[in-house]
Amino acid sequence: MGTYRKKLQGTAQYTSFIPAPLSTVHVEEELLAPFVSEAQEAIDQLNQTLCKLEEEEVQKVLRKEAEASWMLAAGKYFFPFGIPSFSSQWNEEEQEEIRQLTEASTYALDSLETLPLCGRLLKNAHYLMCQSDLYEKKYPGEFRNSPVWIGPERCNLKNALFVPPTEEDMTEAFPELEKFIHEESGLHILIRAALIHYQFEAIHPFIDANGRIGRLLHLLFLFDHKVIRKPAFIFSYTLGKYALRYYTELQKVHESGTYESWVIFFLQTLKEAAQQTTRFLSTTPPSFG
Repeated sequence: MGTYRKKLQGTAQYTSFIPAPLSTVHVEEELLAPFVSEAQEAIDQLNQTLCKLEEEEVQKVLRKEAEASWMLAAGKYFFPFGIPSFSSQWNEEEQEEIRQLTEASTYALDSLETLPLCGRLLKNAHYLMCQSDLYEKKYPGEFRNSPVWIGPERCNLKNALFVPPTEEDMTEAFPELEKFIHEESGLHILIRAALIHYQFEAIHPFIDANGRIGRLLHLLFLFDHKVIRKPAFIFSYTLGKYALRYYTELQKVHESGTYESWVIFFLQTLKEAAQQTTRFLSTTPPSFG
């Protein structure tokens, strides 16, 4: 279970969270097995479609995932009748944000040929996706050296819903995450993907854009470990559909130290996203516009 550390003193005192190393985490695999099986079946079906995609089509799907990830970050989701809106009506600033995220995703995927999936690669991707004036003072391409917090608008370190580990704890937690990404494990690869996604968001290593980098890390992990045959997976639309539960499930792990509910939610989302991507790609022609 994660621990908490009190920082500073007096009226400035606040409490930050330190996630447990994933190597120490235990999950009830028998409980998770049916959800793993269903998600894997959906991914297997997606792979049958992916193997037919040309490189140009893969790039267009990357753009769609970038749109979806940016929408989730910006809180701009709209689901008429439960169906995600694939709107292409972006203003100039939004188009630039999405272009930069697409460029960062393409860079990161290409870099897997020469770099391991590591902090250096993610920092480079973060730098590329944070080139607008909005991020000028948010240290693009660098891990943070100051605290961040999550909660309602205008909250602060003292009353935030969640305060990720501060720099000294983060510099220990992130190498542990890198080790877990690459080490041999008896856990099913999809359970590992769920735990890695949680851990990255709990560490929150950047000042901003942690959600977008975390979702990119998920795509990189699945592709690097050959779970998906090509990096054409629209995950963030489905995640955005369940955004409130997504954030609630993350918080529940912080508070309870148990991971099963989070992993089940993640696997169910993975299954639905794979099915939805398959349907999207199976239209004739695919509606990329």
